[in-house]
Amino acid sequence: MVTSDKPAESIASYPALPVEQNNQRFYILTVPKEDIFPFCFVVDRQEDPIQGFQRSLDLSRAREIARYLDESRGSIPTNLVLSARSDAEIVYNGRNKTLQFKRVPRAFLVLDGQHRLYGYGLTNKPHRVPVAIYEALSRKEEVALFIDINTTQRGVPAALLLDIKQLADRENEAEAALRELFDYLGSQADSPLFGLVSASEASRGRVSRPGFNRAVAPVLRLDVMAQLPREKRFELFKNYLRALDQTLQDPKLLRVNVYLESFSAIFEDVLRMSREKHNDFKFPSLCDVLAPLRNVDLAEVSAKGRARLTKNTVLGVLKQLLIGNLQVDPEMV
Repeated sequence: MVTSDKPAESIASYPALPVEQNNQRFYILTVPKEDIFPFCFVVDRQEDPIQGFQRSLDLSRAREIARYLDESRGSIPTNLVLSARSDAEIVYNGRNKTLQFKRVPRAFLVLDGQHRLYGYGLTNKPHRVPVAIYEALSRKEEVALFIDINTTQRGVPAALLLDIKQLADRENEAEAALRELFDYLGSQADSPLFGLVSASEASRGRVSRPGFNRAVAPVLRLDVMAQLPREKRFELFKNYLRALDQTLQDPKLLRVNVYLESFSAIFEDVLRMSREKHNDFKFPSLCDVLAPLRNVDLAEVSAKGRARLTKNTVLGVLKQLLIGNLQVDPEMV
């Protein structure tokens, strides 16, 4: 953990830019990590239920940030937001455009960025930390600013991040395969998902990339899929979805995450049954294996008497309907 080697209560001074917005004054500057981390603190809501307003520190997240910075994978341009305490005795020198403060414990209250701050504190490299330091805020103003920061900021959708990973060469082999299969199913005219996928954002009635990846990732890891070339893998899974589309009373269930995950979870069982019954994995054979679903309202049966629908619930119903109907010839044993 980084510590300061400067004398206690000595003065630090760094170039800064003053900003005033709606009668609140703050300063933009960068400070070496050893001159900011040791003098910051957080008021945790759990530790102080009366005055606290921050969430608890997630140490694993802070360590991930430290690894990111130490491995030189990139930079973090987002500044920390701090509120100077009176003990910091901050002074802005307009002549040389510097902000000075006293190196004292708890000089700055962290309003935003505690995980980034702690990540900097765990790094091995001599990083400078971008900060915005507010001056003379009341506790009411600090809490209001914390609320504003955390309600007006909006994270980038997970679907968009997955969609553009390839542009930054950040995809691993499994992610690339899922992206290609997702795009294939969304673009093939004979696919049940043709025109019904949403690559970069969540969209009602469409399959999003994060939901698809979560459901289908286990499918692509199966031994049977590893034995097939790319084109055949994609064709096999498409035919499986086509067979479901043909047999389900409500094909729209294919676009509901909990059902898509459940259908993917029985994929290997359906292939095994198709091989045992027809000695192939062709579309008509898959339709035959899935035939018991034709006369069942899967959505109604799955939800019956349950307050919350889960993958395990749907999976249990599917296995009861399909695997319970598997006929085994004694000659096969």
